[in-house]
Amino acid sequence: MSSMSSNTPDSEDGYVDITHLIQRCVTESLSCSHPFTPLVPPCSLPVIAGSEKIINAEKDGGDTALMIQGSSPPTTSADHADDGLHNIEGDKSAPSLTPIDMREAMTALEIGDERMDCCEIPIIASEKMASSPSPSQRTIPPRIAPLHLSDGTMSPFQSSSSDMSDLKPTRPSSKDSTSSTNVPLHLQSSPCPSLLPYWETLSIVSSSSSHQILPLLLLQLTFLEAYIGTNNGGSNAAETLYCMLWCHDGVLADMRDKLSTNAQTSPLDEVTVAQWILFASSIGIVRIAEAVRWAVVNADIYEEEDFGVAMHGADDTGNDNGDNDEQSLSQLPSSLPSTMRFCPLLKRERAKGSETMSSIPTYQADEYIDEVWDTALKHLFEYASSREVTDGNEHDIIRALEIILRLQKSFYHSICKLSELNDQNVTDFTEEAKKKSRETVTLLNELNTSSATASHKLVETDGTLRSVGDERLDSLLHASFDPFVNRRLLGNAPVRKARFCNTFKVIDSLTRVVSEIEWAVCDVILEGNTLGRIMRMLENNSSRGIGGAFPTTAKPKTDDDSEAPFGNSGLAIENPVGINVLSRSLMLLNLYFDDKLLGQYDFPDMIGQHMQQLCAVPEALLQSAFPGCGHSWLVRLAKPMYDTLKALCFDQHRERTFTETFIFPAFASLQLAATGVDESFRLEHGLDSQTTASYASNYVIVQTIRLMERHIGIGIRIGLYPKWYDLSTAYWYRDFLLSALLNIRGSIEQERFERKAMELRIKLEEEEEEKKRLNAVGKKQISKKGKKKGKKKEANAETVREAAIEAAARVSAEDFEDRLEYTYLTVRRHLCRGIVRYIAALRQAGLLSEPPPSITMFTSHQTRFEKRFDSFAILPQPQPLSFEDYERGSDFSAVRREDLVQSAGDCFRSCKGVIERLLQVVVAEAVEDIDITKKRRNDDLYISVRRDEAIALTKVCVANSLFLHKLSMTPSKVNEVSLEFTAHKEYCTLNLK
Repeated sequence: MSSMSSNTPDSEDGYVDITHLIQRCVTESLSCSHPFTPLVPPCSLPVIAGSEKIINAEKDGGDTALMIQGSSPPTTSADHADDGLHNIEGDKSAPSLTPIDMREAMTALEIGDERMDCCEIPIIASEKMASSPSPSQRTIPPRIAPLHLSDGTMSPFQSSSSDMSDLKPTRPSSKDSTSSTNVPLHLQSSPCPSLLPYWETLSIVSSSSSHQILPLLLLQLTFLEAYIGTNNGGSNAAETLYCMLWCHDGVLADMRDKLSTNAQTSPLDEVTVAQWILFASSIGIVRIAEAVRWAVVNADIYEEEDFGVAMHGADDTGNDNGDNDEQSLSQLPSSLPSTMRFCPLLKRERAKGSETMSSIPTYQADEYIDEVWDTALKHLFEYASSREVTDGNEHDIIRALEIILRLQKSFYHSICKLSELNDQNVTDFTEEAKKKSRETVTLLNELNTSSATASHKLVETDGTLRSVGDERLDSLLHASFDPFVNRRLLGNAPVRKARFCNTFKVIDSLTRVVSEIEWAVCDVILEGNTLGRIMRMLENNSSRGIGGAFPTTAKPKTDDDSEAPFGNSGLAIENPVGINVLSRSLMLLNLYFDDKLLGQYDFPDMIGQHMQQLCAVPEALLQSAFPGCGHSWLVRLAKPMYDTLKALCFDQHRERTFTETFIFPAFASLQLAATGVDESFRLEHGLDSQTTASYASNYVIVQTIRLMERHIGIGIRIGLYPKWYDLSTAYWYRDFLLSALLNIRGSIEQERFERKAMELRIKLEEEEEEKKRLNAVGKKQISKKGKKKGKKKEANAETVREAAIEAAARVSAEDFEDRLEYTYLTVRRHLCRGIVRYIAALRQAGLLSEPPPSITMFTSHQTRFEKRFDSFAILPQPQPLSFEDYERGSDFSAVRREDLVQSAGDCFRSCKGVIERLLQVVVAEAVEDIDITKKRRNDDLYISVRRDEAIALTKVCVANSLFLHKLSMTPSKVNEVSLEFTAHKEYCTLNLK
């Protein structure tokens, strides 16, 4: 490959030879990969031991190999002289890397080869850079993560010859036989970010010669929230949590060693107390993050790779037999393989039955982290009691530090308890986790109102640290945090950046995450005692996780207008995108374990009870001995029904995809199997197919329609039907599904009532016959004495029938919940039907513009319809609707506009009347002593609709009714129609302007 002298088009093919340009770009993209030995750019490559020459890519134009030393870009001495920066001698004993030519280099850029880490950082212009040419175009490699507190680095702008004599040597790597001079790394800020000087000057209360620790702990909470927060859940740990250098494994081990060698007796001085608090908080943050990652990875439902093992490294600490010996546990971080990802020691856990762990104080063990928290709190209490605190601010600071350590401990144990459930401790551990989550929420609320945290605004939304106005505190925070420190570990692909919040939003977000553990996980495990109730609870939690039925439209007020209260999704934090990934993972982990649903109930038996409750399936069908019937049929239902529960633990985008991919095909085969079960049941008992209901098929079809209707509802909620012509098809199809579901459930309820009344009537008649028989026998045996008494009036057939009907009409608590759900289905059907007719009326009035021609440029309306509902085509029942069905069902051209407006208004008025009846039976939480078979409180876990959603639906009905009235009175004054979802997320209002 030859290089051209000028960038002029070749006379033969008209192309420019860019070989020289590519070689230069590849050369300039190289960054250092050997810890703490990068060179200041621009500089010459050091001569490698065993190598005869240094290859200069800019001078040689031939097809030569680029020697990648893991240092700064190679330049000539002339370039060096032009820049005016001092050359720094490299480490000649450093191991060389395998040379690669340019073709290999280009391939390495694609596969993320560690020799081609091109994630470099622009240098910020400074006074010392003003003399250098083109400072804005210069880049530097990211710094290397420290392995010890004493690992120090210098700014490139302080690397003068006079400064070099003041550099202190760093601790050598275990791979290096000799110590080397502390070569400065390239940083964007000063002072030197070595952590040891700050470690030795920590304090609880700020002073002129110390560094206050509370802002540092708040900054750690900020990055923990960015890792697992409400709308940040699943952010990259390398870009959030481990940008805090105090959380790195080597630094933590160094802090542990320094504190263990401190022989000072209690009460400790302020510096040591502050060191213990920082150590406990740093370990606590890491342990919480590891507990979260364990739950998410083992639940295996998360849709991103950030929580995956690849981002946290493989566990190379154990031997082949899985045992942790004493030698491996005592290794320092510096002796770990360089191929490991960040913080490898965090992957070590206590081996069950291990005796060596009891004698080795490694901080990975749960017992040790509890000991660290308790020790830090003990020293903090002793420090507070030894001082006469007269300043209220100092008291608030001490209380804030205590709160942070206590909430870390409670949060961590609530996660761990829910990750360790089995069929023996499920109730006790869940109750304890619920108690811990409530305790954490209480502490977070107290921290949010503390005056010690009110003034701290530490970080911008992009992770840039703010100045807090204190030079010493600014230097501590800048030395503790580096947003680029782990960039080299992430390869060359773009990294999804997390967004950071101010302190109040951090506490609010963490409060939401912790409170979700109680109502989204613990309540389901403790209170879900039937399959129908568990389904309703999970559906309610899924809706509650996205902020409820109605959206948050008002922008939350913030003290700082420059910081928008929005997460990665673009939604306000007050309007989250779903239940946090932690709660969803914990729920799925405990959904089915130890061969039991929620670790407590036999799943096939619960399905059988649900079939009897919902579809009045006879006991004989569930106990049938025919092949494929009875218990075998219940086992066959278990996996698809489990998948329906599992889907409710996903976020709504993933739930929709999972339903299309797995659940609909499974229920298509279930419908065919259910037909065989019903036929076998009729043959076994000699029943007529014309008069006997298809019990198994009814149950499967009811579940299928429920899934289809929810599938369309989620599509509306997440914005897959953005225009009126899209919504018309969605509401029309949903109206059909709701009508079919109501008809099936209504016929099932009628058949159940009649069968129950007949059974009770037969039972009462048998009891009456038995009484008559006993009376006849008694008359023969007992001699009559005295005056003849009058005969008792015998119950006739009509009296028995009325008594049977009255007994059959009595409902249980779960029957009332089913009827409440049936009423809610009626509300949704009225709304869908009313909106479809409202849209048709607007089209007749010419107020809705037809779809633009671009929509049908490469497709047709029929194809769009078929693709939208293509996932329903696999289902035998209900039969999928076609585009021709939609055109016939939504064609109101033969109906007068006045009649169409009247019909749509009737739908909304009927809906409002049903909602008013719902509000009469779903009462406020303050109401006490209610009959649960007639009324329910709004905070009841088992009801399918709550008062706030019912009120939101009422707003939709009222708004659309008013606009319909306006359309009927003054249609000529309407100029514009706007489609809005301000009242409810699934049902729109068509506003006339």
